[in-house]
Amino acid sequence: MILPLFQVLITVIMLCYAGYWRKRQVNRRNANWNEIVARLSPNDWGFEDVAERYLYGEGIRATPQDIWNRIHGAKGLWAMYRNAPILVQLADYATEHGEGVSEELLEGIRTDAFQIRLCVMIALAQHVLRSSIGANVNAHRATTTYSVLLARITGLFQEHSALLFPDFLQAM
Repeated sequence: MILPLFQVLITVIMLCYAGYWRKRQVNRRNANWNEIVARLSPNDWGFEDVAERYLYGEGIRATPQDIWNRIHGAKGLWAMYRNAPILVQLADYATEHGEGVSEELLEGIRTDAFQIRLCVMIALAQHVLRSSIGANVNAHRATTTYSVLLARITGLFQEHSALLFPDFLQAM
């Protein structure tokens, strides 16, 4: 008697989650530029201090030892974590409103965003567990990948969505 009830309960939960997921996907696809940009975390966490050329080039000028302090620790890591999927959504928006974007570029952007989120989670876990060297290394890795992601997205806007490029710079 309890097994069929359990199966029905699991099925209902899975169907509810599928409906919720589908609704989020539709809302994500229908979002306009301002809605997407409004979800970005502000750049008050020190990324400009560690990036060699903000938005226009890849590269970090900080060593793994001082990156934690320069990005304001967990605040900067969390901002990167939150911004990564939003930057992917901006790239998708540019692709829909642009022309000739290669799948390799989009896949690189998605991979970078995933890598950032993974490095941030590992760095935060190491920080909580008092492994400062591991946290510093993963924070540096996340920051470097974030810089690469911004450079790729900037190139995407410059080459394929020139009309959105000024709006992108203003948002960043």
